[in-house]
Amino acid sequence: MIAATGARAGSDPKKGREIAIKHCSRCHVIGNYNRFGGTGNTPSFQWLTKVRDYEERMRTFYARPPHPEYVRVPGVPPLTKLPPTVTPFTITEKEIEDLLAFVKTLKGK
Repeated sequence: MIAATGARAGSDPKKGREIAIKHCSRCHVIGNYNRFGGTGNTPSFQWLTKVRDYEERMRTFYARPPHPEYVRVPGVPPLTKLPPTVTPFTITEKEIEDLLAFVKTLKGK
């Protein structure tokens, strides 16, 4: 699992927004991008920033259900050998930090 603490220098919220739109907006509401999107009771990224440990949750989201089924991280073995039910995607540790940098811009909105 990727380290869950410590700030990462050079994180890019603009790249994080692009990642969120490309991969996360199919299930989550992402700021003003898809205000009426998302699925069911999946939390919006804005709501996630209200959770005390949101930074740790964002850094480890790929290991939290339902993400292990379709999110791949180089160097981290999949948690299941079952085939994914949705198109999988790969995200790097740097991209996770960029994603977190973007989510931080939504805090308080």
